[in-house]
Amino acid sequence: MKRDGMRWRAFAVAAVVALALAGVGCQKKAEGPALTPKVAPPAIKQAGVLTAAIDPTQPPFAGTVDGQVDGLDVDVAAALAERLGLKLKIVEMPWSDVPAAVAKGAVDVGFAAIPITDAVLANVSVAGSYATDGIGLFGVATSQTAEATASVAPEQAASLVSGARVACQSGSAAQWYLESEYWEGFAITYDTVREAFDALIAGEVDYVACDAFVGAYLSRDYQNVRFVAPLGEATPLGVLVAKDSTDLESAVRDVLDGMAADGTLATIRTKWVGDLPELRALGSSETTGSTQ
Repeated sequence: MKRDGMRWRAFAVAAVVALALAGVGCQKKAEGPALTPKVAPPAIKQAGVLTAAIDPTQPPFAGTVDGQVDGLDVDVAAALAERLGLKLKIVEMPWSDVPAAVAKGAVDVGFAAIPITDAVLANVSVAGSYATDGIGLFGVATSQTAEATASVAPEQAASLVSGARVACQSGSAAQWYLESEYWEGFAITYDTVREAFDALIAGEVDYVACDAFVGAYLSRDYQNVRFVAPLGEATPLGVLVAKDSTDLESAVRDVLDGMAADGTLATIRTKWVGDLPELRALGSSETTGSTQ
């Protein structure tokens, strides 16, 4: 999958991910106490239900194994619905269709790992963010490679990249970044991120540049592969709502702020991307929660 228009969401996954997904988002749960809805129509489409658009082809944000859709986006949506006193209904669709579905009211909220900057361009509102993502540099852990730390700034990471053999997925945001910062043809490209990691393990390249969340998720299949540094600017990912859904936007924002404050978002993040350091958006001290 290539997403040149949305720079941070460029990667091909689907068939290449072989990890078992053990999430809680869509799994059937035992009946619990009756929910008390905090929002109702017309703020939502259906009484007692939060309808969420999710792209099921983007692990670790959302993927399908044995007919079960699961992932970071699913877990966040499930927690959001529960705290709003609603049942969750997932509507599966490609990421590119999510903003339009939200804008016309076909769904209540949209999750597709869409950066807030792109959401604004798509003419929808953002009811807070739930994670911050960007391009990450991954390498094999040796005494010669830099320590994995979020304190390594993009400009410092440039010294690691310069003169190194850096692999990425063809047509990805990582390729765009590398070839804009260096020169056309600088990046060594592969059809998928997994193939780039295979080349890293084989010693054919020095680093892999890719979406940080995807890289952290896939690296669990590779011994000694770890995050080295961020590349470029990280971007908050937003929960989308229609522009006129002010009541729903306010309710979702309050819940996301609460989930950020009590550690729920951090717990979900760790489940899917492990100990990947927090990425910081330019000029921001916060990675999740309110965008205002």
